Amino acid sequence: MQDNALSKDWFRQIAGGDETAFRSLFDTYWEHLYSVALMLTKSEALAEDIVQEIFLKIWNKREELPDVEKPEAYLFIIARNHIYNVLKQQQREEQYRKHIIDWFEGAKENPENDLLFKESAALVQQAIGKLSYQQQTVYKMVREQGLSYKEVAEQLNISPNTVKNHLVSSLKQIREFLRGYASPTVLAIAMLETLR
Repeated sequence: MQDNALSKDWFRQIAGGDETAFRSLFDTYWEHLYSVALMLTKSEALAEDIVQEIFLKIWNKREELPDVEKPEAYLFIIARNHIYNVLKQQQREEQYRKHIIDWFEGAKENPENDLLFKESAALVQQAIGKLSYQQQTVYKMVREQGLSYKEVAEQLNISPNTVKNHLVSSLKQIREFLRGYASPTVLAIAMLETLR
């Protein structure tokens, strides 16, 4: 770890738009922040995203940096607050998803709903079929096989960030496709499938 004097120098340089200083800060603190995020989230992909977002916040707020008296404390406060907010959001989403999934699982027991679920599954597959080959590959490896961004990146010889970008783009295209073709009930079921 660098001492506070050097960190303040970094902050002044970063405030002036010095990308090399920002990279030095990133390289010094990335592993520690990632370890904390991984311990709390139990997800490599989410921990990587969190750390990237923390440093993005630092960069976007760089005009504030020259006024910071304790740079290391400032960095960890931003990290702590961001991780806390992500965990709270994740908890809300999980509770919502569990509620919706439970409802749909119950609805699956009703034979009258069987056609709706088959129709929604077919629509999702049709939407996946509209993706590029690379997007389909990434989507299936992450969403269907349950691989992490890092595992997919290693198998496809691309960066984890590229994997994430492909997945985000794929989900956006799938949802746009579904909005254009599905009835409200089928759309709700199909959208749920993309959240699993």
